Amino acid sequence: MREQLPTLAYDRPVTVLMAFLALLVIGLIAWSRVPVQMMPNGFEPGFLWVQVPYPNASPTEVDERIVRPIEDQLGTVAGIQRLRSRADDGSAGFGVEFHSSVDMDEAYNTVVDRLERAMVDLPEDVERYWIFRYNPNEDPIVWTGITLPPTVDDPLHALETVVKPRLERLSGVASVDFYGVPQRAVYVDYDKERVYAHGIDLGNVQRTLSAGNFQMASGRIVDRGLTRSARSLAQVESVEALAATPIKDDLVLGDIADVRLRAALSSTIWRINGEQAASLAVRKEASANTIAVAEAVEAELAALEGDRRLSGITFFTFFSQGELVGESIATLLNTALTGGLFAVFILYLFLREWRMTLLIAASIPFSLLITVAVIYGWGSSLNLISLMGLMLAVGMVVDNAIVVIETIYRRRSLGAGVREAAVGGVGEVYLAIMASTATTMVVFLPVILMSENAMFSFFMGQLGFPVVFALAASLLVALVFAPLATRYIGSAEIKPDPRWLAWLTDRYAGVLGWVLTHRTDATMALLAATLLTVGVAVPNVQCAGEVDENLNDFTIRFTVPPQASIRERDAIVRAFESVVEENQEEWGVRVYRARLESDAMRGGVTVYLGTDGPMPREEVMERAEAALPTELPGVTGTIGWSEGEGEGSNQVTLAVTGEDMSTLVALADEVARRVRSVDGVIDVEVDLSSEGAEELHLVIDRDAIGRYGVSAQQVGGLVSYAMRGTRLPDLQTGGREIPVQAAFALEDRSSLDTLLDFDVFSPAMMSLVPVRSLTDLEITKGPMRIRRTDRRTSTTITLDLEEDADMSALRKGLSASLEDMVFPRGYSWSQGTEFDRRARDDDATLFALLLSVCFVFLLMGVLFESFVLPLSIITTVPMAMAGAVWGLVLTGTGMDTMAGVGLVVLVGVVVNNGIVLVDLVEQLRSGGMARTPALVEAGRRRLRPILMTAMTTICGLVPMALGASSFIGIPYAPLGRTVIGGLIAATVLTLGFVPYLYAVLDDARTSGRHWVAWILGSDL
Repeated sequence: MREQLPTLAYDRPVTVLMAFLALLVIGLIAWSRVPVQMMPNGFEPGFLWVQVPYPNASPTEVDERIVRPIEDQLGTVAGIQRLRSRADDGSAGFGVEFHSSVDMDEAYNTVVDRLERAMVDLPEDVERYWIFRYNPNEDPIVWTGITLPPTVDDPLHALETVVKPRLERLSGVASVDFYGVPQRAVYVDYDKERVYAHGIDLGNVQRTLSAGNFQMASGRIVDRGLTRSARSLAQVESVEALAATPIKDDLVLGDIADVRLRAALSSTIWRINGEQAASLAVRKEASANTIAVAEAVEAELAALEGDRRLSGITFFTFFSQGELVGESIATLLNTALTGGLFAVFILYLFLREWRMTLLIAASIPFSLLITVAVIYGWGSSLNLISLMGLMLAVGMVVDNAIVVIETIYRRRSLGAGVREAAVGGVGEVYLAIMASTATTMVVFLPVILMSENAMFSFFMGQLGFPVVFALAASLLVALVFAPLATRYIGSAEIKPDPRWLAWLTDRYAGVLGWVLTHRTDATMALLAATLLTVGVAVPNVQCAGEVDENLNDFTIRFTVPPQASIRERDAIVRAFESVVEENQEEWGVRVYRARLESDAMRGGVTVYLGTDGPMPREEVMERAEAALPTELPGVTGTIGWSEGEGEGSNQVTLAVTGEDMSTLVALADEVARRVRSVDGVIDVEVDLSSEGAEELHLVIDRDAIGRYGVSAQQVGGLVSYAMRGTRLPDLQTGGREIPVQAAFALEDRSSLDTLLDFDVFSPAMMSLVPVRSLTDLEITKGPMRIRRTDRRTSTTITLDLEEDADMSALRKGLSASLEDMVFPRGYSWSQGTEFDRRARDDDATLFALLLSVCFVFLLMGVLFESFVLPLSIITTVPMAMAGAVWGLVLTGTGMDTMAGVGLVVLVGVVVNNGIVLVDLVEQLRSGGMARTPALVEAGRRRLRPILMTAMTTICGLVPMALGASSFIGIPYAPLGRTVIGGLIAATVLTLGFVPYLYAVLDDARTSGRHWVAWILGSDL
């Protein structure tokens, strides 16, 4: 087997050449057709979000009537790791987080079943629920803001009929959705005086209107041999027809109500660059090219601005996956090209023969093209993670070719013929390069198959597969194509080592001889290096947080007083918008958008900076913080990373749990005060959902309703209808479905007095009785939002962190700041899910490292058929870990996810040189050479290929370690610095201490055999 492949290649050159060209063509075709997207397909996080609308209901009512019954049902679903619920004004939300082992299809079906069971216990006007499954590749690839000038009469209709069809016709576009666009509806505003004057029962009116507007399937009919479907239609097709609907005797709906088509009244503020706005989201088809689709969408949006039907509407794209992926791919390719050029320079520096250098360098593009062909054939995509794997492989794919070609030409320099050198050279290093390639491949297997962290396993697999395919291709190049190529560049030869390399080789041989003869001193040096690493380097490695993913944007967050009017809320938003508008040019602001939801107490102005702005974002944020308005009473403004829910890239949350909301508010305020001074925290924000606004409680007077013969349900139903209204069947007109909402006119329900003046018919008195006579009025503070975690009421404290915050020190600081805080019985605080997730990621990384080491050791034992040889080689792993630690410390880099990936990759890479060295030692000893001369001679022979392979890999990663390449804002630099630091240390220590450990273990093996022989009384 050692010589079969090179012999075949040498004897069948045309066949091998045709195979080479075929693979090259397939790779080029795959490169032109492989889908390009931001994230890989196939991963679905174990998370579901359930949304249940309950319009015009207070958070307290939503909590009692929606959240609690649904929690009781969801609590029976198996595999739930955490259940979070949220009661808002008008809706309930549930975040269901599952263990990584749970099948999400089964989990989804189970949740649907539990929600259907819960629907029986929910109020009758809860009509539906939504379940959202998160898939990264179903995220919008383009988010665009749409300015809506008042000149556009019906913006939703214009967008639905003009913009949506134009965009959805584009190749690769799957769907287009609009958010925040004011929707016109038909409003039936009952006049209270006219309703009461005519003695109208609104319940009967509602039933009449609902019964008179429907479509009903009515079966099939056979007529004259033809079968036709029958439908019964009673559709109202215009506002005028609806207003003319008979109600009672000679009365029509228009006699007791004002029926109009108009835009919904809303206090929500959504503006872009100071103008009323909405947003547009474009999603692509699964196999479409993200860059091409995004570019086509933006071109079409630019063309749409010239459409007369959209006069005054403009589009501002504030996020485009195509732009992001394109920039990332360009940066990655430039980095890979630079790394490849560095590697070629190193090859020429050692070989000083351009034909051999080009031959080895050719393995880089060839291996990468074969990898792309495999990715394409596998049905996968070229995404940011697979591209990172390709970039990581650039400096590694030349290793096998270096060892093979260097050995072939060394044999030819010793007098061997062209064929003999090619076949014999491959045979000499066959086992070594097979073992070194296999060990690099095998490190990804346990990570992919056995890690408890499903997300970590998935993304490591997406990173590892390109590396594995590239290394397999490089092995094919080294064993088949490289020996054949040497046949046709026979004039090339290995030149004598340059003076610096000859001097280095002699010095190295002397140092190695000294190490082998002074084991005690070598042991002391190794122990000192270990103690220095553990005592100095390890404590100074910071545990970095998730690096910034905000893509050159930040948010000015502000709060508004609970009782602020619509005009006051608008003035507050305008004040914060003016801060950005006045400094737009100075700060390099590309676009900004403001958002304050209806009745919300917290809003934000998100600022998007240009990529080549006049100043860095950190400086812009400092200036923005200094310019925040301070004269607004009851208003606070802060600078942060995220305006939405959950934890941003530079945020963590703390949770305080208990039952009584007022107690939780007091405890949360105290927690916020204490943690504000912790190092690394730049801002603290208590969940404003706990503070709440005033609520009116109409408490039924039991004596009064008994005296008047009125039921409590009758009073509550009247008040609910008066304030919330009801939904009627949609109006069908012009091919459109227009919502119809019926309620009392705004002036009849806009004040407390008008509410209390609503009349209820009293059967006992045969007259109308006002609500004020049947209820007692209470004004209390009610929450704006009620959160629950694992079925316990909670509130959250959000911490904005410095970009380089040490997460380990932060966690200790938070615990220390709250250590002496006394919580009442039943109340406690906990660190948020972000810390738990980081702990799980750290455990997963450690577990992956241990498994990778075990697999590498087992594989080397199989290949070498020895227990001792793998032990001497595997020691390069802790050496590499020490080098990685020093690399992080000296460069001031924190230990983050990318650095963890680098540690896993190191396990498979650093043993390669040890394998090549020890394999030659075994060959020399089997040829009759003594151990110490064999170790020194193997070191001399393998010094150049070891330095070449190590330096090409290191130089291939230098652009990654020093450049600005990033994955959605997450820099690759920690990965490159980790691998470089580990390789430098492992290379130096491999050359010095692997031979030393080989000798120690060989003596131990010999002594062990003698002891066993002495015990057994036999000769071994």
